[in-house]
Amino acid sequence: FLACVVLPSTGVGVYLWTVAADQYASRTGFSVRREESNSAVDLLGGLTSLSGSSSSDTDILYEYIQSQRLVADIDAQIGLREIWAKPDYDPVFEIDPRASIETLLAYWLDMVRISYSSSTGLIEVEVRAFTPGDATLIAQTLFDESAEMINQLSDIAREDAIRYARE
Repeated sequence: FLACVVLPSTGVGVYLWTVAADQYASRTGFSVRREESNSAVDLLGGLTSLSGSSSSDTDILYEYIQSQRLVADIDAQIGLREIWAKPDYDPVFEIDPRASIETLLAYWLDMVRISYSSSTGLIEVEVRAFTPGDATLIAQTLFDESAEMINQLSDIAREDAIRYARE
């Protein structure tokens, strides 16, 4: 009992209390809404069913937040590696500033928690960093990139609807 429970628990407690860097969290939440309207295309025989879209924009956004592309884009904008490499004395929770994109993605999945309710369409994101400002910066950049991606999807859908109506 002493070797299997007490000593490991004491060791982890001492490490977390004395060595581990403090982490701060910033939370953001959003839902993707789509305007539901009957268009002229619907009156012409339901041509909108030709698109074959089986994923909602929220499902796509949920996957995008976990993607290597998003991580690379945010890293290029604000320097995620440098932000998460700040605690020089915490070998467990810091990341190497020269880490590969794959390592950065794995670290992203540890530091960015995503909660998605498909019934409500709500995505909640918690971003952790070693300073409050960095956590807020990452969360805001993530929100901005997500909004841009959803706007691009909406633009594509609108252009498709216009093209179908013209045809």
